[in-house]
Amino acid sequence: MTAIRSFVAIELSDQAMLQLTHLQSRLNDILPPNTVRWTVPQNIHLTLHFLGHLLMDHLDEVALIVRDVAATATPFSLDLSNLGCFPHIRRPRIVWVGLSGEMEVLVNLHRELGERLRQAIRFQPESRPYSPHLTIGRIKKGIPQHRLRELGKLLEQEIPRVGQVAPLPVERIHFIRSDLKPDGPVYTPLAQAQLGPQT
Repeated sequence: MTAIRSFVAIELSDQAMLQLTHLQSRLNDILPPNTVRWTVPQNIHLTLHFLGHLLMDHLDEVALIVRDVAATATPFSLDLSNLGCFPHIRRPRIVWVGLSGEMEVLVNLHRELGERLRQAIRFQPESRPYSPHLTIGRIKKGIPQHRLRELGKLLEQEIPRVGQVAPLPVERIHFIRSDLKPDGPVYTPLAQAQLGPQT
């Protein structure tokens, strides 16, 4: 049966995308050249659940679950803040911006979505704790170890300077298709749902 890659996420406001663009540009100016592949700001999103390869037969059901869960939630506010790396600042592979604000509301939304998807389509949420973040760049492959250490030190020096990047009001959630292309992923909206009961 046909399946597509898909995920449920919170999309960024224009202001948040603009501020992340400024941050990427500033970091790019201080880091060694040709070491980081920066995520296109329009492709940055806060993932709630990556669904993997979802059967086409389940698309309508997932869209309905997204709408149902959204209707039981209320709009809330987050802030894009802080800078970090996975797996570690001294061994950077992914550069991310963290979140603060009404985190308990975000975590509850993530948990409720995961539980409803598990019951409906046998989706298996990740076993590790939810770690909300925005991937703003990936370290290019083949970078020598000494350059990675240099990159990590420069990023570590920037952490205290980043602080709050931008506010992120959360008013809706999105169900999105992801197609991997040679020049990067292409995202296609499948459904969106406003938070809160609809009149």
